[in-house]
Amino acid sequence: MLSYLLADSRFREDMFSEDSSSSMEGAEYLASSIFVGMLIGGTVLGFLSDRIGRRPALLLGLLTNSVAGMCSSLPIFAPSFVSLTMWRFVAGVGIGATVPPLFTLASEWSSKEVRGVFVTAVASFWMVGSIFVSSLAWCLFQLDPMHELPIWRVFAATCALPSLLGAWMVYNYVPESPRFYLAAEKCDYELAAKSCNQMAMLLNVHLDHEKESTLLGAAFDHRAVHPLTKDELFSHHQENAANSFNSSENAHSPTNRAKMNQTINSSVDSLRKLYSSQLLPRTTLPLQLLWFCLSFATYGITTWINTLFVEIQLENIYFNSFLFALSSLPGNIVSMVYSDRYGRKKMLIGSLIGAASGLVVFATTVYAGSRQENDGQSNTSMQTFVIVLCACAFQAFGTISWNTIDIITAEMFPTNVRSAGMGVCTATGRLGGILSQCINAKLIVDGSGSGAAWILVVASISLLFGAGMPLVLDRDMTMEELRDDAIEDSTDCCCSRKRKDHLSDEETDMPQLQLQSSRSLEYQSFQQEVESNQPFLL
Repeated sequence: MLSYLLADSRFREDMFSEDSSSSMEGAEYLASSIFVGMLIGGTVLGFLSDRIGRRPALLLGLLTNSVAGMCSSLPIFAPSFVSLTMWRFVAGVGIGATVPPLFTLASEWSSKEVRGVFVTAVASFWMVGSIFVSSLAWCLFQLDPMHELPIWRVFAATCALPSLLGAWMVYNYVPESPRFYLAAEKCDYELAAKSCNQMAMLLNVHLDHEKESTLLGAAFDHRAVHPLTKDELFSHHQENAANSFNSSENAHSPTNRAKMNQTINSSVDSLRKLYSSQLLPRTTLPLQLLWFCLSFATYGITTWINTLFVEIQLENIYFNSFLFALSSLPGNIVSMVYSDRYGRKKMLIGSLIGAASGLVVFATTVYAGSRQENDGQSNTSMQTFVIVLCACAFQAFGTISWNTIDIITAEMFPTNVRSAGMGVCTATGRLGGILSQCINAKLIVDGSGSGAAWILVVASISLLFGAGMPLVLDRDMTMEELRDDAIEDSTDCCCSRKRKDHLSDEETDMPQLQLQSSRSLEYQSFQQEVESNQPFLL
């Protein structure tokens, strides 16, 4: 959204200076404020969602983003540059808070066979949002070609509505992850069973409490089945689960202060696990560097793409921006088709190199055009075509990179620190986004005619550096089960037993979401059919 505001002359007049065509002093602070908010929101809610749940954290982020976005559009709340920057910061907190729980939920509700497709399907709605925003800008800003009306405020208010719609849909149609309940300290079988039953009903499975038969594979031929119960989950648990289960039910409710202390201790413990010797060198650190490099390049370009189009004197920037947003479509299609087929590492390395190559050609063409402009010549139609084509190629490859890194990050971390790991990685990405805004704003405002070319060159270098990080990652989790524990936990867990390193869904003693190894063949058939219908939820 901000890229369209920065390219609008009326917005620059209202927020920066009277001579908006020559000065955007302070633009880097406005552009960076949302990334500072995303840094804080992603970090805090990433850790909290491992404590309070993925669904509450996601709802909180969506509502925060919607309210802040609406306030930033109203003159009474955002009359000046400073107040607008403040509201964009709050909106960034909401945006950052949605990412860790969103992809954690998507990965934990998906089976290993189609996890890449489902997470990509969720990520592809960034493309839907981009197309919506570009189409809205194309329509609204051309209603006032002389820029006499504050159309940008109407534009900002309309852009805040999808988050509100998303919050309503999550509240009504997305249950909490059962894996979260089973990995929590209480090991709450009752809530986990309730979530499974909610998902079954969302998938049109008829649950009848009077039926003696439990969940059967024939559920989808319209026969009623008995809902999943906590006793069924409990019956598949081994060793000392009975004592711990009974004690968890009779445990006293902690006070608010105790809950706060538990939350703080849980966050510290998650941080310790993330930076332990088992996860730091081959998982946490390379993923953080990947997020930094990709965020630096993509956020640096997408925030300023319309300003770049203005700087290089492209005609009809809103149409070109629409093409730029639409080019995410082939990237999403490629991700959906091949992410579970060729492996995450290959996809990520290839897409990063492809995006960097597009930027190099883009920069070369822009630099040649700036030389011609100094000689009194304008861009040729061929140069314009190459510029738009390279920009679209960068966006398509960048979309593949983002989809793949979302999948990898959700897969590489174990359940008990998965959302925290996503939060740490997204926070590192926000640092890259903040740095890119400061650098690119200076290059645009203070640079010469070659400033746009330098923006593209720096971004391509960042992408090429990031392309080497997948080679350092521990392993490719394509078509593998999610892991529940990464390191040996010396504290007493809810199940009163010592945990193993890197336990998979098939090896762990804890009751798992799918329960494939211990359920009957009939229930396994039902589970597979439920998973095959999950796209209706996502």
